[in-house]
Formats: sequence, structure tokens, C-alpha cells
Amino acid sequence: MKLALASILAIAAVAPVAVAQGNVELSGAYSHVDGDAGDLGAITARGTYFFNRYLGAEAEASFGIDDTNVGPATVELDNSFGGFGVLRAPVADRFELFGRVGYATTSFSASAPGLGSASADVDGLAYGVGGKFFITDSFGIRADATRFEGDDAEADVFSIGGVFRF
Repeated sequence: MKLALASILAIAAVAPVAVAQGNVELSGAYSHVDGDAGDLGAITARGTYFFNRYLGAEAEASFGIDDTNVGPATVELDNSFGGFGVLRAPVADRFELFGRVGYATTSFSASAPGLGSASADVDGLAYGVGGKFFITDSFGIRADATRFEGDDAEADVFSIGGVFRF
């Protein structure tokens, strides 16, 4: 959690300088979480700062919007925060592939009628790949798949959304 928050603060601190240099991307997406407890949905926001043409750092925040039922219980994603190192490979003027690896912390909650509720936090390694296609010089579509491997749980997250390059 501390690493994820430090990454977010670091990106926020350098963002004004980076925007002037064209090294920042902000994106929003819908994320489908395929986890041990079932399928969940989230809205995801990301900020990425690129140190050069190939290397960058990314902060990510997701908030659950779709829950799932497991027996009589309802499971929901409360939030997820992550910090990643990013390696991108420009393929064409408007298309690039990327890989990312980092650390994420995720909070879940569950409730069952008559039994009460419980919550859990899962922290651990996260890594994935994706691609971006820019429709204009500054706006594009981003799609990615990320594997989260936490303490006692794993999840695959598939995201699609828009990305703005400054």
C-alpha cells in the first residue's frame, strides 16, 4: 500500500513539468476482474509518466462497480491501488505495445444475510501486457490484461478504455 501511494504522489509531483514535455498519459477504463471469488467490475483511473521513449512509471486506482454472488454472500471490490514500472514498444506512429510490473493492494468485502459481513485486503505482485492505438495525436484506446498475485488470492484483470496523451 505504501509503495502504491508513493508512486501516485511521485507522479503527481512531476506531472506539471511532464505535461509541458509531453510525457504524461491519463486514462480511464472499465476493468473486468476474474478472481477466485468470482467476476467483479471496476472503474479504473491511471496516470503514467514516461522518463524517455521506452520507460515509465504508472499509478493506478480502481473502484468496484459490479459485485458477484457466491452462495448466499455478496462479494464486492472496494478499491485497488497499484504502482507499476512500464516498458513500451512503439510499433507505428499511432500504435504501441507495453508491459508493466509492479505492486498492488486490493480491498474486498463480503456480506451474507443473517451472517454479517467481512472484509479482506490482498497485497502482492502485479504484471501485465497491453496495447494502445491513438486515434488522434492525443487521444486513443487502451486495452490490457494484468495478473494480480496476492497473499492467498489471484485475479486476472482485463481493461479497456480511453487514454489521453499530453
